[in-house]
Amino acid sequence: MSSGGFVIRLAEPRDALACAALTLQDDRECGATIEPGFLDRYAEAWLGDSARVTFVAEAPDGRPLGMVTAAVVTKLPSSRRPRTRWLHVSLLFVTRDARGSGLGGQLLAALHVWALEHDVDRMQLNAEPQARSLYERAGFTSPAGKFMEWRANAT
Repeated sequence: MSSGGFVIRLAEPRDALACAALTLQDDRECGATIEPGFLDRYAEAWLGDSARVTFVAEAPDGRPLGMVTAAVVTKLPSSRRPRTRWLHVSLLFVTRDARGSGLGGQLLAALHVWALEHDVDRMQLNAEPQARSLYERAGFTSPAGKFMEWRANAT
């Protein structure tokens, strides 16, 4: 997929460090302290995660401009419900210099196409308030309040 002077494509193993660097940029913008060795640890974990789909966006010179990554979750079969697959979008990030170009929406569109081609029936994510309008333009809605979670060490 190419538009606006950039190319969006499914990430390959050679993109592991670029994905790590984009994630590091996002972490820094969110105020995280980056630990030594983060790039290598992230790249190794990303390469080992076979239940993940990632799209990267590149400038014409090959410089990474953004990414979207999602975990593929597959429910086991049940007699009460059909087997389903969904994506949990864990990161959508666009570099500062590429923001406002429509790149975030195009990364989500690439993920939508992949989902339809791979028998995925929904996507979910946790949206920061400032990003909600982007996700709404991409077709995301607020689900019913059925989601619950358990956390270890919660008191």
